[in-house]
Amino acid sequence: MGEVYLAQDTRLNRTVVLKILPISVAHDRERIRRFTNEARAAASLTHPNVAHVYEIGEADGTTFIAMEYVDGQALDAKINRQPLETDRIIQIGMGVADALEEAHSRGVTHRDIKPSNIMFTPRGQVKVLDFGLAKITKPVEQVASDISTQMKTSLGIALGTVPYMSPEQARGREIDHRTDIFSLGVVMYEMATGRLPFFGSNKVEMIERITHSQPEAIARFNYDISEELERIIRKCLEKDRERRYQSAGELLIDLRNLQRDRVAGTTTAKTVMRQPRASLRLVSFAALALVILAAVATGVYLLSERSKAIDSVAVLPFVNVSADPNTEYLTDGITESVINNLSQLGNLKVIARSSVFRYKGREIEPQAVGRELGVNAVLTGRVIQRGDDLSISIELMDTRDNSHIWGEQYSRKLADTMMVQSEISREVTERLRPRLSGEEKKQLAKRHTENTEAYQLYLKGRYHFNKLTLDGVERGIEYFRQAIERDPNYGLAHTGLADCYNYLGKPIEAKAAIMRAIEVDDTLGEAHGSLAFINLLHDWDWAGAERHFKRGIELNPNYAMAHHWYAIYLANMGRHDEAIREAKRAQELDPLTLVVSMTRAATLYLARRYDQAIEELQKGLDMDANFVPAHSLLGVAYEQKGMYEKAIVEYQKVIDHSGGNPYAEVAMKARIGHAYASWGKRDEAVKILDEFLKRRDVVAYSMMSYSIAEIYVALGEKDRAFEWLEKAREERNVQMVSLKVDPNLDSLRSDQRFSDLLRRMNLPE
Repeated sequence: MGEVYLAQDTRLNRTVVLKILPISVAHDRERIRRFTNEARAAASLTHPNVAHVYEIGEADGTTFIAMEYVDGQALDAKINRQPLETDRIIQIGMGVADALEEAHSRGVTHRDIKPSNIMFTPRGQVKVLDFGLAKITKPVEQVASDISTQMKTSLGIALGTVPYMSPEQARGREIDHRTDIFSLGVVMYEMATGRLPFFGSNKVEMIERITHSQPEAIARFNYDISEELERIIRKCLEKDRERRYQSAGELLIDLRNLQRDRVAGTTTAKTVMRQPRASLRLVSFAALALVILAAVATGVYLLSERSKAIDSVAVLPFVNVSADPNTEYLTDGITESVINNLSQLGNLKVIARSSVFRYKGREIEPQAVGRELGVNAVLTGRVIQRGDDLSISIELMDTRDNSHIWGEQYSRKLADTMMVQSEISREVTERLRPRLSGEEKKQLAKRHTENTEAYQLYLKGRYHFNKLTLDGVERGIEYFRQAIERDPNYGLAHTGLADCYNYLGKPIEAKAAIMRAIEVDDTLGEAHGSLAFINLLHDWDWAGAERHFKRGIELNPNYAMAHHWYAIYLANMGRHDEAIREAKRAQELDPLTLVVSMTRAATLYLARRYDQAIEELQKGLDMDANFVPAHSLLGVAYEQKGMYEKAIVEYQKVIDHSGGNPYAEVAMKARIGHAYASWGKRDEAVKILDEFLKRRDVVAYSMMSYSIAEIYVALGEKDRAFEWLEKAREERNVQMVSLKVDPNLDSLRSDQRFSDLLRRMNLPE
């Protein structure tokens, strides 16, 4: 609205602010009218929280306003993306509300309440500045009666600063004093969280969210904010003006009452239940996770007022807001516990940990996550630990419209007692009775251990294992073993130990751990899935593998890896349609994990649907161009289409990105040899084959019996091919699992020796 200068009033010897119109618009009648209106609007207000106007005048053709100089700091500099203390939020809110009550009583609507227009002095006094967009709704003594007509906003024109506009203001509709109350609500939300309630990459997105979306729960970003202050802010931010505070005075009363209660010490943080007597101990981490997941289930299923039920959810990584990074395991562990337990609900799609943890440490927008993961709800949380105190705030958002479904804050002790665990879980899950079966209620309320120390060690084990580094896996083994020492019947700890051994390529140790897990708890879907994996790759127990895959999926319908491996099993058994369906389900549950996304391509390849397989693989490479397994599978798909040169390029990419891994390099050399043989370049193929035969004493080359057999098949030497397939069977080479369906072996299928080999492996023809 003008240029602002610091000046000295030489007559009264005081510092003032001079505001003048720029030369470029100094003769614009409309700008002069609006400029003059600001002075008259502000001059009509005599209030300690409004910057005073001393004079409006003209000198040498320049129109100016002389106003009070406020020595202090603008609120936007004070916030600087960080939450303010609750008492300061209340103090500033009261100061602005008091100023607005005065302005509104005199028919002045500010229309541009924002942090840069709010100052506070070193003594803490709040001052509202800049009435440049003020609207006069009724004539008063100090304001000319024609100002209302002059400043009336044209229909469809929105005046103000976009992030702080009210919905009616953003739409360019008629506004009244309640628009200032909404804008003050935005400012208080920003003071409470350090961020705007309605954000977007451009003004159009912001306006869309101001008019249609609900802000995220304040407790998600600031656990110290009381329930009453959050209620006050949310009432200011009601989109329907009739549901907002109807006057700044009404808002001021609530803020004063809140301040009085805080001084008296009668306000409390929002909690799930009142603190029990000192003689009672509170729930452990495991119980806390159960309370959260049961409450989440309540939010997901009891949506009778919503037009479309929530049937899918992503539990995003909870944020560790503690100063101590050593508590990161706790934050990740609670997140994973909620995911695993919600996964027991068969009629709710729950995204796998491996996909949601890609969002860890990232600023997320619920609707974008919903689109990426294919869910219509997301759960977020923040965790803070202070000594023996633990505070968790969580929120469930509808990704279809960014609206707030449900949120809660939990205050607990870090103690190891669980005596109230079952009571809290039962109290919350009973509300799910219309939708949950008895078995599902039982699963939600289940405790895997009564020993909190064992539970904490298990969380630390999972935290380190999930790093998927050699050091992390070895540390995981240590923690899982310690958890088992504390509670030998802790099935999840045995499962974690098995996962570590599987990662290290120790199937015997992994199977022993899994069998123990199932022995102590036959209802662990993860354990059955891991046992099925071992049955498939190492035991060649086809019937046992399918039995445990089915059992694991029955117990945990959302266990993406079970669907993933079951799809591989079905494809290798020649049950291609079933395999493709299972692969699709795994991809739905774990859309951002590339190895799971590649499963669908693998099942299509084994079903001889090469074009579709290539299409899926290219989608995966769009997500990560350096994903080595996708390049390898793309190469074999190209081979089947006779595109040998392109296949070799893909195999070379695997070598280039393998980081010097000898097993990857040797495997790709074998694939290149097969491509040359299929291409008719016998000399190049034989050269590679000779290298393999001469270097069988090297471990990486000794594991290539199956690949050598494939090269002999491509060269048309069936006798040598069967000789090496027999070696692969004796060595229990894992590639033999694909014997029944491998396209590279199709020329052998009419040979009786192939039927005999299938029979000796108990594979049906």
